[in-house]
Amino acid sequence: MTFGQQVPATPRIAVLAGTPQLVCAARALGVGTVFVHHAAQSAPPVAAEADMALAVDLTDTDALHAALAPLHAEQPFARVLSLTERGLLPTAAVAERLGLPGNSLHTVSLLQDKQRMRELLNARGIGPVHTAAPSGPADLAAFCRTAGGPVILKPAAGTSSQAVFRMAGAEAAQDVWRAFEAAGGTQPIVEEYLDGPEISVESFSYGGKHTVLAVTDKLVGTAFVETGHTQPSALPEPVLAEVAALVHAFLDAVGLAEGPAHTEVKVTQKGPRILESHNRIGGDKIRELLRRAYGLDVVALTAGCPLGLLRPPADPPVARRGAAIRFLTPPPGTVQNIALPDTDGTTAEIRLDVAVGDRIRPVRSSQDRAGYVIGEGGNAADAALLCEELAGRVLIETGE
Repeated sequence: MTFGQQVPATPRIAVLAGTPQLVCAARALGVGTVFVHHAAQSAPPVAAEADMALAVDLTDTDALHAALAPLHAEQPFARVLSLTERGLLPTAAVAERLGLPGNSLHTVSLLQDKQRMRELLNARGIGPVHTAAPSGPADLAAFCRTAGGPVILKPAAGTSSQAVFRMAGAEAAQDVWRAFEAAGGTQPIVEEYLDGPEISVESFSYGGKHTVLAVTDKLVGTAFVETGHTQPSALPEPVLAEVAALVHAFLDAVGLAEGPAHTEVKVTQKGPRILESHNRIGGDKIRELLRRAYGLDVVALTAGCPLGLLRPPADPPVARRGAAIRFLTPPPGTVQNIALPDTDGTTAEIRLDVAVGDRIRPVRSSQDRAGYVIGEGGNAADAALLCEELAGRVLIETGE
């Protein structure tokens, strides 16, 4: 469908899994919604926001097709959409069964399998990175010796920085392998360690054409868990141009056709290298950073552009302000006391995910963080300074 093409008076989409934003954005555009949530869990609050809600096993494509096909025959869906990691593969699978446009199951599967993705990029010479799929600590040690330096062990389908380990040398293979398994790691892949600043790239695709919306500077703490994000990036323009060219080539290679993508990149001395990518908006409130810094509502674009209801961004937008988020990572232990600084007169918001009596764990994944401070400023540096100053005054006292 090209922009401006006629759509039914009341177009309808199916939304698989997720939070209220996509359903609410569709409804604001006059689009009907059928929300599908996983049958093994109770209906989330977003189900009440949709025109119809269904409980289906999201892992069963046959069941999804059986639930949606009669509705599609009665009033055709324009798209099946999702913006959550859990919903991406089922969305692509059932859309393909219904004969609907969108990102193919092949593309979405590639994005969720870091080993296949890396093999494709290496085969095409797009930011090549040495990689292997070890079957045990001996393979891991052998790869480390061949790579001649530190390596990264991670799950091929991992998210939220879970079970990601840096190994300095081959002698640590046994311990790192045990730690990987203890952290729930599966389908291990090992890659050469890429040194340099880590960034993420938000993009939007329409008709197979890609537009970079923003590049986000990242702060990464222990276990490669993000501790902060800042927009727009402070990297020099020539580097940003090189990053954009890499992301365009990458998205072409995996065949992304439409919608948002969140691509993580390392800027190395040999040039930028892809770490991973997802056909959704970045987590960690990057959606909110885009709104604050660029005035962009990417959720609305996701719902409206494929239906011809909104015009897709044709050029990279210019930041109007700076925006930042800093995550709270207090010492492990039981929360004894909490005190928050005053945010009056600022653009900042403080969100806590813990209360007195809760147990704070060592930060091994994104879920282990205790909350965040988000805010904006006249530029990226001002926004970062505001968030860091406030985060430094958040008291989350822990003890045994």
